[in-house]
Amino acid sequence: MFVKPFAYERAATLGEACEMLRAHDGSAKVIAGGQSLMPMVNFGLLDLEAVVDVSRVASGVTNEDGYLQIGATTRHRELIESSALREGQPMLAEAAHWIGNARIRNRGTLGGSLAHSDPVAELPLAMVTLGAEYDLTDGRATRTVRADEFHQSYFATALADDELIASVRVPALGPGWGWGFVEISRRLGDFALVAAAALARVADGRVVESRLALAGVGERPLRLAAAEAAVGGATADELDERIGPIEGLEPVTDTNATAEHRRHLARVLAIRALTDAIRRGGEAA
Repeated sequence: MFVKPFAYERAATLGEACEMLRAHDGSAKVIAGGQSLMPMVNFGLLDLEAVVDVSRVASGVTNEDGYLQIGATTRHRELIESSALREGQPMLAEAAHWIGNARIRNRGTLGGSLAHSDPVAELPLAMVTLGAEYDLTDGRATRTVRADEFHQSYFATALADDELIASVRVPALGPGWGWGFVEISRRLGDFALVAAAALARVADGRVVESRLALAGVGERPLRLAAAEAAVGGATADELDERIGPIEGLEPVTDTNATAEHRRHLARVLAIRALTDAIRRGGEAA
């Protein structure tokens, strides 16, 4: 497809990038890795005056007072390889491992994936499950938004036109907590049909507290509050009888799977993710 020419601008800081976005009055997009942006441009889904490159803005992962602070330009590969993340919140590192292929993981960024907000993407699902907070900036002020409030619908977020994700904050995994992250796709590296993420705090082999969420069954990652309540006090062997049909799902039928198949996968993967979380929580207790 013929792509309309657009300008390329490079920002040294996020504040400078926000000024560039305002100058183009909603007709510019930020690029860091470009793994989602450029396919949309090539397919004619975006009509841009300019792209603003923030790839040179510093990134990284730090552990501060029990929370992991992650720069938005941190690449997926860095999430996977970060020792701070592997020790402090391994589920997030595992979620990044499932993204696309090596080329995408080498170029794609945390902030880019979250701002794109694909409802089947791994990182938004992990962030909603973890109870993450996003620091958003327009270069003049910063505000904090919870992950479950940020991701609003299909490719729709709480970002204003001149705002960027500056960093993400997730709690480190505490004593007795375990995690699970599973997904199913037609081929390795394809978009997930359904994915599930879980956290569980375990004592004497039983669930004391849990967090469970799904992707691929609605317009954004979905927390399963009813299932979380149902598994309180359960062992891994009791999950199948505790978790009944999951309500509130809105899966779609497409060329990859039927809505009925996705609905079936949702329950299967929720149980698998929780089983892994209980096992790991028991080992960490």
